[in-house]
Amino acid sequence: MKKEKNEIIIIGLGKFGMAAAKALSKYDCDVMAIDKSTNLVDEVSPFVTHAAIVNAIDKEALTELGIGNFDTAIIGIGDDLESSIMIALTLKELNVPNIIAKARDDMHTRLLTMIGVDKVIQPERDMAVRMVDSLMHKHLVEKMEFSKDYSIVEMKAHKNWVGKRLNELALRAKYQMNVICVKKELTDTTVFPNADYVIEETDNLMVIAPNKELDRMSRWE
Repeated sequence: MKKEKNEIIIIGLGKFGMAAAKALSKYDCDVMAIDKSTNLVDEVSPFVTHAAIVNAIDKEALTELGIGNFDTAIIGIGDDLESSIMIALTLKELNVPNIIAKARDDMHTRLLTMIGVDKVIQPERDMAVRMVDSLMHKHLVEKMEFSKDYSIVEMKAHKNWVGKRLNELALRAKYQMNVICVKKELTDTTVFPNADYVIEETDNLMVIAPNKELDRMSRWE
């Protein structure tokens, strides 16, 4: 029988885990948060379905929580490499379908990936990359790496595009750039605009494009 809600467990309530718990409180899902600290468990309690004081490196304790029944586990322990690795191994052994983990550096990321963690996040590195992207691409609003070669980005309409139709701009032919949707003044969204769509100054375009072409954007005037 299909579950009515996603069930997510957050292991470790440092800044990363606590932020994840508070962000998930906006969505209709069941969230359990665990940590060794009584104060942190008390702090997170209003934002989650369940909160418990648990030593997550204890395999028996995780087993008793029914960890294998959760759809996703988020490991928020990044500074303690040994604990992070041990928890990830336990989660794999207990067949958690989707594991997301915080890592402190590239070596930690490689180890977690080798274990089979589905997604590894280096918060400081990822934040630095986003900052540099924003700095070097003045037209860029948001960027999400789709693969090693392609990204999906939200970008401001270039001044030379304003007043022109998409078929005039020939973005696909010139830059291998495919327009997914257009956001107009943050209220109206046109998904898959047709070739006759006329770009306006306040438009933001959501596009998928090769990273090499996006890098060229940094030189656009």
